[in-house]
Amino acid sequence: MSYYYNSYLHVVKREFMLVIMAAILLVVTSFIWVGVPVFMIGGAVASLTTSQFLVNLCISFSVAIIFSLYFLPINFKVAQEIAVTKKRSIYNSFIRIEIMWIVAIAAILQIILSFILQ
Repeated sequence: MSYYYNSYLHVVKREFMLVIMAAILLVVTSFIWVGVPVFMIGGAVASLTTSQFLVNLCISFSVAIIFSLYFLPINFKVAQEIAVTKKRSIYNSFIRIEIMWIVAIAAILQIILSFILQ
């Protein structure tokens, strides 16, 4: 895991403008990556099921997927760096990184939602 951390640090130091652009876009478009999953996807899933846990899980994963889209350029640069050193394909490294991001963000959001709803 420290290898990924060091790769991210190296890419962020080298491509700092990507971080600034992602941060500004996250603030400006927060209504998209928070509002759409909570109100549209959450409402659609709530009309299909009565399980609050399932609704929260769908909201968490949809927010995580949209949130991770803002960091695609950074994740792609890290995937290129990791693919070269570990002798893997760039596609394989990129998919692994994206899945890690989505699961980690969804877990964090699920924990936050469980504290808010209690």
